[in-house]
Amino acid sequence: MINTPDKDMIAPYVSTSWTLQTLHDTACAEIPEQPGVYFIYIPQGMSIRFQPTADNHHAPFYDVAVLQEKYHNCGHPAVLYIGKASGKKGLRQRLRQYMKYGWNEAVNHKGGRAIWQIEHAERLLLTFEVCPDADAREHQLLKEFRQMYHTLPLANWKT
Repeated sequence: MINTPDKDMIAPYVSTSWTLQTLHDTACAEIPEQPGVYFIYIPQGMSIRFQPTADNHHAPFYDVAVLQEKYHNCGHPAVLYIGKASGKKGLRQRLRQYMKYGWNEAVNHKGGRAIWQIEHAERLLLTFEVCPDADAREHQLLKEFRQMYHTLPLANWKT
C-alpha cells in the first residue's frame, strides 16, 4: 500500500536516482537490464511549468490547461509518472527509448509524454524498482495511487 503523501511512495528507491539529463547523456549505462518499474518525480524545490510544445513532435501535445488541471488535482504532486519495463533488456532498454524520445532522437516511447512538456524536464529525477513481473507491479502501483488520490500521476492517463 502507498504510504502518506509527498515522496513516501518512492522513498525506498530514491537513494539511487538520476536526472533525466544524466540518463540521456550516459545512455542509461548504470541501469540494469532487468524488468522493473520506474518513477519520474520532481526534485525538491523545483516548480512545474508546462510548455505548449516539446522537442519531440511525434505525438500530439496535451493542452497546457489540461496538464495544469490534472497536475493541480493529482493529489501527489511529487510523483509525475509510473512506467514499466518488461522487454528483453528490461529497464535499460525502456529508459533509453524514453530518453531518446524526449530528446527527439526516436519515436518509440509515447507513454508518459506529458513529462516532456514540463519546462526543464531534464532536471526531473528518475528512480526504479527491479521486479520480475513489471506489468503486474505497475498495475498494482497505479491502482494503489488511484485508490489513495482518486486520480493517476500527471503523465499516466490509464491503468
